[in-house]
Amino acid sequence: MRKLGLGTACLALACGLGLPGAHAADNPDAGIQHLRNIAGGATNQVATQMFASGVRKCAERVDLISNFLTKGTQSSALLFVPEREPDNMMVSISAEVQAEGVPRAYASATFSPNTAIGCGAIYETVQYWTESCKDVAAKTFKGGRPGGPLGSEFSILTIGPWARVFLIRATSTSCVTIKKEVLK
Repeated sequence: MRKLGLGTACLALACGLGLPGAHAADNPDAGIQHLRNIAGGATNQVATQMFASGVRKCAERVDLISNFLTKGTQSSALLFVPEREPDNMMVSISAEVQAEGVPRAYASATFSPNTAIGCGAIYETVQYWTESCKDVAAKTFKGGRPGGPLGSEFSILTIGPWARVFLIRATSTSCVTIKKEVLK
């Protein structure tokens, strides 16, 4: 049995318990809003709710990214909006996204106002595929350039200047992908 180092033990502990002082309110659901079937309407429900909650500086980015992630899909999302000064704090969404012809995905996007570019943003999608990573790379991310390994288990595809796909072999015939893009 391999002995876990202090760093790994601390990481596991932080993941299980959360960071001390990270929650301003005693109510664990304060600032968290649940939206169901968000892709079904004529307007972007994520952007509309964020704007109604006071998120103005990142409104355009929220609209752009949430449309990109959910348009034409069956999706539900959790919005993470601080109760105080939401226009000056990071906000985030987590979504379950089901598009036709591809596996269901977990999608996450985080927005940070007051950056040099106005509103910085990043999004990630996580998907489980019943095909090998080699097949997923060739079919789904064709045109991606191999970027080598991340460590010993993850391989990387470069799909844009600030976009990468991490491929993780789940079994000999299945793969997990994490697509990540930083918007500048």
